[in-house]
Amino acid sequence: MKRIITGLLAASAWLALLYSRSFPLFWLTIILISLIAAFEFFTICLRKEESFLRPVLLFLVLPPVMAAWFQNAQLVFAVYTASLILLSCLAVLQASRMQAPFDFLLKSVFGTTYVGLFPALILLLMADPDGAKWLLFLTTITAASDTGAYFTGKSLGKHKLCPSISPGKTVEGFIGGMLCGTLFSVLVALALFDQVNIFRFIAAAMALTVIGVVGDLIESLLKRSMGVKDSGSILPGHGGILDRADSLLLTAPVLYYLVTYNFFG
Repeated sequence: MKRIITGLLAASAWLALLYSRSFPLFWLTIILISLIAAFEFFTICLRKEESFLRPVLLFLVLPPVMAAWFQNAQLVFAVYTASLILLSCLAVLQASRMQAPFDFLLKSVFGTTYVGLFPALILLLMADPDGAKWLLFLTTITAASDTGAYFTGKSLGKHKLCPSISPGKTVEGFIGGMLCGTLFSVLVALALFDQVNIFRFIAAAMALTVIGVVGDLIESLLKRSMGVKDSGSILPGHGGILDRADSLLLTAPVLYYLVTYNFFG
């Protein structure tokens, strides 16, 4: 019950945020979420280097801050690159104080991409004139595919999809999730957009469903490798921000580029 209530409240808040079409409010929300996600990532992967918490968090959240402030993709990538260089300098100059400096560097670079650059691209997607519609389309894919995968997996699941990382996922659930996510997202697209190239939307929905599953598995791999069950405890019944945003962190950047390069026609 706790999980259901939290899920409904989170979904309602997200939909209200999208329908408000207030970029400043969206900006503040994503920055806050990025900061919490960055802290969760640091706690999971870099907890042995507590003394470097502040500079790492700063470098991790710089890309989304720049995306929100300037809404310029080139500047975001420039700041992202600068963050990677500064993290490299930190690892080199403070290597004597670290238990495993190269391990610190690799994890920090991944973290800057995962909870820094990817949320920045979500902000850039929202800055599009139809940004709220695109994010609603993406949210439908995530919610419908998760629901379809759960019920299909429970009723028909026999073949494990990736047992070494996520024993509960099945091939049957994956297929059911893809079909459900594609169907409902295309229906939402028909309701939201004036002109819809049905075949391109179907192709995009199927691809984004697959990428969403990969995002979920990456976060599961991260937690399993670090020996933790949840990324945090901020969402009762669900865990942390990374536990709920894992799919979106990979799918939103892909959708941003599909929209930017006019894939949908």
